[in-house]
Amino acid sequence: MRNPVRVIPIECKFGPTSAYAYYIDSPEPALIDTGIASSASQEIETVLAENGVQMKDIRWILLTHGHVDHLGGAQAVWEKTGQQAKVVIPKKEARLLRNRSAHIDDYKELQGKYVDLEIQEKHIAILTNDIGEGMEPALEVVDGDHLSLGGDVSLTVVETPGHSIGSVTFVLDELEWAFAADAVQMYGGAKSGIPAIEMPSLYRKSLQHLLEEVRPKRLYLGHHFRHADGVIVSPLVEGDEVFAVLQSSLEMDAKLTDLVERHLSGDTQPKESNGLYGPFETIANEIGYTGDPRNLPCAFLVTMHAYQEEMNGTYKK
Repeated sequence: MRNPVRVIPIECKFGPTSAYAYYIDSPEPALIDTGIASSASQEIETVLAENGVQMKDIRWILLTHGHVDHLGGAQAVWEKTGQQAKVVIPKKEARLLRNRSAHIDDYKELQGKYVDLEIQEKHIAILTNDIGEGMEPALEVVDGDHLSLGGDVSLTVVETPGHSIGSVTFVLDELEWAFAADAVQMYGGAKSGIPAIEMPSLYRKSLQHLLEEVRPKRLYLGHHFRHADGVIVSPLVEGDEVFAVLQSSLEMDAKLTDLVERHLSGDTQPKESNGLYGPFETIANEIGYTGDPRNLPCAFLVTMHAYQEEMNGTYKK
């Protein structure tokens, strides 16, 4: 590849936080992730216009995973391309593009099971508003697939599950730039203070694979994440910082495993679970977690649920 590819980061607001989409300026331009339904008009179109790009220029819409803050705007973006862009999603999460109700089902199995019915209804209303209409993908991808963006620009699909069951990383060939989105989360989001992990064993395997085998020269992340000392990291990291970010993510995984084993195994299992954090109240107290699970999203409840399932061997997915 003779010339570096221009990448335009786009911050898309989602409740109290934000998620990043990335435009790849290639012969067949691609947008990686799409924010929520309103992001197409409120952020993506605006930022691209400021950089001399029109939505109709986009030829690929590449989704790293099926969570609403990365997939919710897919249909709206696709419409703005004149319905010309090819929408691509990991095979294991294609149902979340086709069917809006699948998001609600997943919510009820994770955060929703720890909040009362009134809060559930509020959250479901927010999710429904933020998810675009269901649509059929042009392509479902799996590990090792290659996508040509025209000329000598191409991407390789690397499966990096854990944050969700089907998360993938798109690696820009030759340049070795990895669009990992939420597959790498360090010590959690800038506001949440804890990573959102649905399957811990897969999450750590994905981190190890990125660290030891993929070894990207640049990482594009899905949010602003933080180190153990609270320092917020740019969504774009490169050089030696890539190693530090991946190592930080593995360190936090080890700490979460230890927390759950100490607080939720055997005789330490809480007998009461009516507090704000349900059965995970003692963990919240130890780490000083003060996030409000009545807000959406709440990484704490999702992650604690997942690590408890791992410890108990009760994964459902």
